[in-house]
Amino acid sequence: MSTVILAPTTITLTIDGGLSTSSIATMAMPFSGRITAAWVACTTAPVGSALTADLKVGSDVAAAFSIAAAGTSDEGTLTAANCDFVAGSLVSLDVSAVGSSTAGSGMTVAFTVTESN
Repeated sequence: MSTVILAPTTITLTIDGGLSTSSIATMAMPFSGRITAAWVACTTAPVGSALTADLKVGSDVAAAFSIAAAGTSDEGTLTAANCDFVAGSLVSLDVSAVGSSTAGSGMTVAFTVTESN
């Protein structure tokens, strides 16, 4: 554990190609900390209905996203109680809806974290 105060870090998770409701990207966090902001974008906009996804710490939703039909980005709505993590925690981008007539594709989430001392 560091005793130095570190600057916030931005981490990205990407799901390439066409999205489905089983699309997920996961990583283990290398340190303890807190998610302080999150954004998501896709390269192909969903058509017909929204593309929705969650940024999760374990099974808890830390940030929820909803990209409107024909849209390509959204700022996450954080659930403060679920934003803390410890070293080794799994953080995942989990897609729950992809659009109704054309699925979105190429999704990337960027989230800002601060390390705990």
